[in-house]
Amino acid sequence: MEEEVLTFLNARRGKAYTSDEIMNATSFHTDFDLHETMKISVFLVANFVAFLHDLAAKGKIRRKVVKNRMYFTAVGAP
Repeated sequence: MEEEVLTFLNARRGKAYTSDEIMNATSFHTDFDLHETMKISVFLVANFVAFLHDLAAKGKIRRKVVKNRMYFTAVGAP
């Protein structure tokens, strides 16, 4: 999953994305249609966001806040 996220962000250097946008662009999908899958998806979303913050803490991606929204971008991107 790390490689997929890094590939996505590196291919789009200079742009920043929310965790939702990254999740929807990668193979990490969620399903909020049914009650049972919704409970599982909420847990997966929280884990995905924690994963992105971990990548940022390790210096593999950058995070920034714009208008109270968290965005992630490739390292070296403006």
